[in-house]
Amino acid sequence: MRKLFKTFATFSRTERLGLLALSALLIVLIAVRATMHLWVHPASDPEKEKKMVAAWETFKRSQPIVKKADTSDKSEYVDASDDGTVPLPNIININTADSATLVRLKWIGPVSAAKIVARRTTKGPFTNIDQLLEVCSIPTATFKVLKKHLSIADQTRSQIRE
Repeated sequence: MRKLFKTFATFSRTERLGLLALSALLIVLIAVRATMHLWVHPASDPEKEKKMVAAWETFKRSQPIVKKADTSDKSEYVDASDDGTVPLPNIININTADSATLVRLKWIGPVSAAKIVARRTTKGPFTNIDQLLEVCSIPTATFKVLKKHLSIADQTRSQIRE
């Protein structure tokens, strides 16, 4: 009986080292779990958290909602109005349009719109639509499509044809 117990209850040197390594790992894991509360950031102040949420909501409301226009004849436009109900004119006068209106064009972003308005205020109104190429870095093929929707006169093209 003693021989039977000795053969099944004793471990070889490799098995003892393996058990020692597992035991050491178990002790390290228990120590990490016991001290984890020291590493984690303390809970934030509820008032501060409410202020952060309010600031985030204010920021989100200040950003324009950009979505693709549904009409097929205005595929070059993007509707950035708050509720999507403000119609965009067929032709935009670059001498009178503000940056929010210019941004609604598909290929003009906020930076380009700001450059157009800044150039208009410093050097006066545009005398030719091709002067946009000096202000914005727009590819020529894109500019040809965009040119159909821009004007420098106070009249729209439909009024000119009449």
